[in-house]
Formats: sequence, structure tokens, C-alpha cells
Amino acid sequence: KLEDNYRFFNEIIPRKCKVTDLGCGMGFLSFMLTLTSKEREVTGIDYDADKVSVAGNCFLKDKRTKFISGDITEIEFEFSDVFILNDVLHYLNVDDQKKVIVRCVEKLNKDGFIIIRDGDTDQSSKHKKTALTEFFSTNIGFNCTKEGLSFISKSMLEQISSEMEMEINVLKSQSLTSNRIYKLSLKEEKNV
Repeated sequence: KLEDNYRFFNEIIPRKCKVTDLGCGMGFLSFMLTLTSKEREVTGIDYDADKVSVAGNCFLKDKRTKFISGDITEIEFEFSDVFILNDVLHYLNVDDQKKVIVRCVEKLNKDGFIIIRDGDTDQSSKHKKTALTEFFSTNIGFNCTKEGLSFISKSMLEQISSEMEMEINVLKSQSLTSNRIYKLSLKEEKNV
């Protein structure tokens, strides 16, 4: 409910496509994407084996959804039209953040794109609220992190995008927190 049932994601992701949801948790976003279009296939990957088990045993799971327990910094990705990194990058160190984004770019189908939702450290006053909510979610055991929290900034995403010859657009910013949704896509001349 706090995410408006992921309505925004449903609106920007094509009705017919292959999606990889990195950091899928219990599969809420993955299931919404397949429930709203019979032509979407979604693979969810998460580090937390218990959450993946919940998603994999949900009655909504069908042949268009699969869930894999694994470390997104190590597991091999399949080619996809859309990669989603929804509130997951800040659980990785800076080097691994870049590594995961680069690996997504390498496995992106033609005309595909990457959606990143995360707190933006460049918005320092708003970011304190974002960091606080994540502090609580990790300290009560709801979310797992190996190395603590390391939030990314818009400027860092712009630098990575430039190095990878990708376009980056901010699609949505939250008013109370530093959370932003970015879309990374191949530049037009690279997409032919």
C-alpha cells in the first residue's frame, strides 16, 4: 500500500517483456507485474532465501514467474528487456553497486532499460529520513545486509551512465524522502 501497489512500475514497464527483479524480496512487485499483463515474464532474485521461499511457494506463482535465491553481485543474469533494482543498491558497497549495474547493461535486450529506485545522498536533508527507515528495517531483521548501508547518489549514477554510454532520467522523486526512480537506457546511437 505504501508503494501505491507499484502502479508506477506497471505504467512504465512494457506489457510484453522479460523482466529481472533484482532484490525481489517476497515477490510483491514481481507478482503485480505478471498479474497486470499475461505477456510479462518475471525472474526475481534475492539474497534472502527465506523471502525467496515465500515468493516461490505463493499461490500466485505460475510458469511466467520464477524466483532464485542468490547474491546479485555473483549470480549470472539472463538477458532481459527490463532490470529492476528497487531499493536494493544501498545494501551493496559502492564497487558492487557499479558492478551490478554494468552486468545489467551487458544483459540488456535491444530497446531495454534499467529501473533503479533508491535514496539519493545528493538530497542531504531528505536523505536523513530515508536512511532512518533503512536503519530500522535492517536492525529489526526484516532486511539483510552484509556490509551495512551504502546509499548511492544521483551524481554517481550519472557518472556510471556516462561511462556505460547510457542515458539517465529521473522519472519520479518522493516529496518527503530522498527516494528517486531512475531509468537508464542505451543512447539512441548505441541502440541500433
